[in-house]
Amino acid sequence: MERVCSAAIVKMVVVIALGAGFPHPAEAYRTTRRRPVSRPLTLDVQPTPEIEAQVAEEVAKARGILDDLNFDNLLASPYLVSAIYYHDGFLSGFSVDRSNADPERRIIGQISKMLSADHKTRFLRLLHETWNRSDPAGPQRLAVPVAYSALGGGRQTHRYAIDLFAREGTTVHAVSRGIVVLADREWDPANLFSTTSRKGGNAVIVFDPDHDRFYRYCHMSTVQVSTGELVTASQIVGSVGHSGLNASQPGHGRHLHFETNEYLEGHVRAIDYRRLRTMLRQWRSFDARDGSGSVQARTRQAGGATCQTCGK
Repeated sequence: MERVCSAAIVKMVVVIALGAGFPHPAEAYRTTRRRPVSRPLTLDVQPTPEIEAQVAEEVAKARGILDDLNFDNLLASPYLVSAIYYHDGFLSGFSVDRSNADPERRIIGQISKMLSADHKTRFLRLLHETWNRSDPAGPQRLAVPVAYSALGGGRQTHRYAIDLFAREGTTVHAVSRGIVVLADREWDPANLFSTTSRKGGNAVIVFDPDHDRFYRYCHMSTVQVSTGELVTASQIVGSVGHSGLNASQPGHGRHLHFETNEYLEGHVRAIDYRRLRTMLRQWRSFDARDGSGSVQARTRQAGGATCQTCGK
């Protein structure tokens, strides 16, 4: 009898609450579980003569480097490095002549149109020669880039990247030994040209000469390496942050946006998220076997943690 009365009282309270405009308990629960994520910000800009002049200057600089590519100017243009890094066809549908389009992508898109397979081959050859002329930077090995609590990525979010969620300030490590070919460290939302990618924010790209791969680490709060520097596997390159146009918005998890592109016979191919997940598992096992303990990762699939709009 007491149970029946208790159930009736609970039911009466719920009915009264609903009549007063309160949400159903189940709906309230779902609402508290849902993470508010801001809408992605547009990359379009208000055209100005200054922006046009800067775009033209950076494209002309890259053209001059390509006309006489050598050891001294190989990494002199971060926009040229970015154009070499991005996989073939990445900006094929982007309108590089639209004056209100993202100026950084306009620069990289125009440079990409100038690049041939021979240009990329020569660029990679010079990177290898630079590496071979230098003292070896540690042994050949692979490591997990960050101690992450969850990972995201997939067909609906980043087909060619993975988001590794970790606390703000967690150290980010080089996956392999190699050459730092890009180190964007001065991201400023008010400066259109503070980094080579407003979406990527503070970012580092390392070339791995042992596997002809590029590893890209984005959204960092700090960058602790410089362009042209040789790094060892597991060396600290920066720390997890939320820099970048969309990563800095409310509702976006603090994470490392990680990409890997590989070079083969004049072409750069992106590695998709499924292969990246497999590679992460392998690198974690390498860390466990060598006993370094530098980057111990706890892997679980994040059901709702993927940053869908941070991007490149």
